[in-house]
Amino acid sequence: MKNINSTKNIHDEKEPQMKVLLKHFENPQEHEIMVRNMKISAEFDMRHRGHFLFYGKDFIDYKLERPYDKDRNEFLRILSNFMSNVLEDDCPSSWKKCKRPFWEELIFTHLPLVMHITPEQKQVETFLYQLKMFIQWLDKRSGTTWFPVVNKFSKEAISDLKLCEEVLNTIFLRDFPQLHQKDFSPEQQIEKANQSFKQCTKRRDSLFEVTSVIDQITVLKEFNTYITYYVKGLPTHIIVPGLIMSGCIGRKSGTLLWEWFQTDGIYPQKGKKYIKLSS
Repeated sequence: MKNINSTKNIHDEKEPQMKVLLKHFENPQEHEIMVRNMKISAEFDMRHRGHFLFYGKDFIDYKLERPYDKDRNEFLRILSNFMSNVLEDDCPSSWKKCKRPFWEELIFTHLPLVMHITPEQKQVETFLYQLKMFIQWLDKRSGTTWFPVVNKFSKEAISDLKLCEEVLNTIFLRDFPQLHQKDFSPEQQIEKANQSFKQCTKRRDSLFEVTSVIDQITVLKEFNTYITYYVKGLPTHIIVPGLIMSGCIGRKSGTLLWEWFQTDGIYPQKGKKYIKLSS
């Protein structure tokens, strides 16, 4: 079991590699600019490699237009994480080299992966609004024409993503009802859940697709094995077939039903094709 609000990287695991990027400075001023930019980019957790790639300067310039805008900062954190941690060496060489699936994966798969639990449950709406603002800015700056594509994906995604956000929040608030209180300390409740999970004689930590809902039971099909599981402990009043769920299930000795113990991510059906499973 993982800590609360943790997310699992569902992309292919790769052998550890070290890639060294060298930057030659023509004069001390260039070095000073780089140091300044690194301090700015640290505010939205951009990896240092971003300074060597096409998007780094764009992200910094975009932030500096509204340096204290929390929503913009959070948007840049999600986008820079997608560029460097998910795409890694498969990152396009320019905004013009991006393809439609680039934006589709960002919206339908990466956003659900990094989604937080919030009292307002407005992260989907805020991110899509910030994304469209950024694309309008980018099209003017770079001469691209991505706004119609991103706007179309956003309209298609918003209802499904809001459902994913609602399911994610409902599950966490059921397990941690005092989650949003200032003095909330999750350690004790997490340990209690871990102990209950350890009592299960059978456990699965995987990706599942909802195939149907029967009263209080959610029927899940595992991605790797296609085995069907009948699971209790999920908010069946809002869960719908086609939803993709990443997390842990367990079954105790002498019981027929599995129980949902941990949620790592909730994804819409359209994000399924971009989810790559570890072997």
